[in-house]
Amino acid sequence: MLKNKMMRLTVLALAIGCPIASHSALAAEVFNVTGTVVGGTTQTRSFGFSSAEDVLAFPNNLQNYFSNYVTQTEAATVNVDYRGLGMTTSFANLSNDLVFVVPSLGITQTFSGANRHESQRLFSDFMKKNGGAILNQIMKKLVEVSPHDPIAGNPNSLMSQMVASDFANGFFSLNSNIAGKGDEKPNNLIGIGVRVSSIRQEDGLRNNSMTLPFSYTVRADIDPRRQLIFNAPLTYTEVGGAKAYNLGFGAAYRTPMNDNWTLTPALNYGAAGSKDLGAFGQAVSASITSSYVINGNGYDLVIGNMVGYYRTLKLSAGDYSYNPDIANLVFRNGVMYSQPINAFGKKMSIEYSLIDTRFTGTALYNEGYDEIGITLGTNKSASSARSFLRAGANVLFGPKTKGFSLNVGYWF
Repeated sequence: MLKNKMMRLTVLALAIGCPIASHSALAAEVFNVTGTVVGGTTQTRSFGFSSAEDVLAFPNNLQNYFSNYVTQTEAATVNVDYRGLGMTTSFANLSNDLVFVVPSLGITQTFSGANRHESQRLFSDFMKKNGGAILNQIMKKLVEVSPHDPIAGNPNSLMSQMVASDFANGFFSLNSNIAGKGDEKPNNLIGIGVRVSSIRQEDGLRNNSMTLPFSYTVRADIDPRRQLIFNAPLTYTEVGGAKAYNLGFGAAYRTPMNDNWTLTPALNYGAAGSKDLGAFGQAVSASITSSYVINGNGYDLVIGNMVGYYRTLKLSAGDYSYNPDIANLVFRNGVMYSQPINAFGKKMSIEYSLIDTRFTGTALYNEGYDEIGITLGTNKSASSARSFLRAGANVLFGPKTKGFSLNVGYWF
């Protein structure tokens, strides 16, 4: 039922939401609507909305916004910047024909009903039954032009979160002091924590998220460096009053090739949905991460390299079915410096990291960004730790985005 509702909202919001203006860096809302009605006099008014539902309601209630929309047969044009994508719907004077245009995609469709509400219904039915290809084009274009698409294109999106999770399993997870084996039988580890992130995009809006990164790590008795890691993160995101959710499930297997080199293949699945943003999707991935530890005198230097393939899946709910065919080959590379320190009267370790992420394939709003991080906590030696606690902060920056994140995690 929830998937059906989200899918229906996506189609209807796109069907009636009708943007034409390109995304403005001065925009104060996720959705920006400009309507013009010519009826005796000409009235033009602009509005900002935080949800697709508000955009959906606007064209059906022009009489509430324009005093000259009296007979509801006046010439009317509604332009909306739909999260960065321009479209338009319009009615000519005394005409019930709805004309839908997406200029950047070369889409023009006309729907003729007995009245204007009937024309809008025909448009909705077309998108549901025959307009799958158009809807796919629109959804694919949104990840390119929208700073806040929940599926892909920004650091808090579903795909970016999947990339970060896959890389962390092979790079951050128990990397310090990876060489060596203890005599004590290693315990499996449950991981809990919280991560908060605040990203400011080019449009001036701030994209805030909170993630609960649940995990379970199975460590082999014969060699605790050999680990099977299960992840189940849950993320809540808010931008301009619009809310989005994503969840995932991933598995990774850390395999030591020698005392210093580890390979970690991973498989991941994620789903994201936002009633407010009018979007719902799912994605899968396969990746492999290489991490190499250089043991120095009182420090470890870790070099991590990951390549992964991430793509959306076909989504069906009721009569609706679409797949925007978003597919990206992603490269994430990093270096980390780790050393033991004494802090708060305890023996701890501190890590400094620099990570670069690059997306290739489907065009995205953000195709690359860098992160500088620092973490502090108890030692997380793969051979001896029964439990450990880590807390840290990251600064993220790219051509179209900048922000920060704070995180804390406990493994026991």
